[in-house]
Amino acid sequence: MNWVIFMKFSPRSHQDYLQFVIDQLQSEYSTPEQNAFLQQFYSDLIFWITPIDLSKTASIMQSAYSLKTKGRSPRDPADMLRSTLLMTKLGMNVDNWVRSLRTFPIYAILSGFSPLDTPGVGTFYDFFRRLWRASTPHKTGRIKRKLRKPRKKGKKNQKLEPKNPKITDKLVARVLRQDQIHYSPKEHDTLQHLFQTLFVFPSAEKGLLGDTNSFRVIGDGSPVETGARSFGKFLCDCRKSGNWKCTCKRQFSDPDATWGWDSYREKYYYGRTLYMFTAADSPYDLPVYPRLFKASQHDSVSWICGYQELRHWYPQWNLGEAILDSAHDALPIYTMLERDNVSAIIDLNNRRSGHLVYNNMEIDSDGVPICPIGRKMVCWGKCPGRQRVKWRCPAKVGKWECPHPCSPSDYGRTFYTSTADNPRLFPRIRRDSKEWRTRYASRTGVERCIKRQKVDYNLEASRGRSSRHWNIRVYLIAMCQHADAWLQEAKKQNQLTTIQQWLKSAPAA
Repeated sequence: MNWVIFMKFSPRSHQDYLQFVIDQLQSEYSTPEQNAFLQQFYSDLIFWITPIDLSKTASIMQSAYSLKTKGRSPRDPADMLRSTLLMTKLGMNVDNWVRSLRTFPIYAILSGFSPLDTPGVGTFYDFFRRLWRASTPHKTGRIKRKLRKPRKKGKKNQKLEPKNPKITDKLVARVLRQDQIHYSPKEHDTLQHLFQTLFVFPSAEKGLLGDTNSFRVIGDGSPVETGARSFGKFLCDCRKSGNWKCTCKRQFSDPDATWGWDSYREKYYYGRTLYMFTAADSPYDLPVYPRLFKASQHDSVSWICGYQELRHWYPQWNLGEAILDSAHDALPIYTMLERDNVSAIIDLNNRRSGHLVYNNMEIDSDGVPICPIGRKMVCWGKCPGRQRVKWRCPAKVGKWECPHPCSPSDYGRTFYTSTADNPRLFPRIRRDSKEWRTRYASRTGVERCIKRQKVDYNLEASRGRSSRHWNIRVYLIAMCQHADAWLQEAKKQNQLTTIQQWLKSAPAA
């Protein structure tokens, strides 16, 4: 039986929301002067929020609402989500936003509320609790022992190696043993369901994510500092006896935060790692799956975990290419991608390269065989259907005399490199080719995507102290990134009109 029958509110369609906005705007801003005021100061905001169809929000969040008919009716979750997006777009906190809703009728109307009936602070925090599939805002208990800050530091732009050198081998071996993707429910599942249904899929339909039948994905991590202190609150009386360095358990306001190494700023930070999966072919560098991991977790481990979750959430997409930096340069990752028929565009990590030898032939960092006299062999094309590359003697190709020929043949020595034998040294696209450099250059898209989160939307300014806060904030900003792209695309195609024209034409839309 349809659950809506038992709900204490009736979710409205997007057309009903648009009609509500038009009726309210025409009532509150009826004169030409007021229309000019809207055009000058609020036109971008109106055209930013009104195209977003949030009518499916209630069906996605149905498990978070009670089916009992007694008690006060809750706010429509679509209106609450829409209002929260506006709050994030305008860079306000909940207290200031509630005050603005009651002060400026335009904000209440665009949210879907009557200017005389707007939600309070508690209503927003209650909505945040419904977005988080856990009884507490934290993933772990608040009482634990203090984490010791690491002392070993890395070099500039050089990430620390994983504590367990074999962790990637173990994780990938576990993945390869499974025939199907194993996914355990997460606390942020509701947020991801809302994000992909209401924003990612519409962006894909608009062509803003590239070809989903051969989807090119970029992944990278970035530090996010928490607003909590790493010392915690003392619960013991050791300090009274002069012991200021006791190992007793303490109470932490953000127990999920850990220490991580920020290779760019060359310092340790206390918080989390934001690992972002971004569409490589998106002209607006749009995210498809933001994920928060422990700060102490290496990017290669985050990729393996997040990659499986990405495939779970988008089973209808065919992944064609993964573009990653040198922190992901591990043979198990290449093996996993080859198993899934995904081309790996990964920069080599010089610290892991060492002396490369393949079939008694020395290999340089670009995967090119080096002949006995130290000259690079010449690529002679791919073998069709066999995923291997043919190399020829540079002396015979260049028609010069070799001082120490290694083959009596007039054709010269030939050598073959196969992706199946070593996908790390010999990827499908050669590292010394122009095509590889062109494809790898698009990796900066994920950095621009993270920059949008941390700089344009001031992700860390909220100084949150819980996993629930950080996940909700990251997903809200990701939703705003898609809405920003839709507005920019509409401007490019000259689809925007004046506010006065929109008010007249929108009811018939």
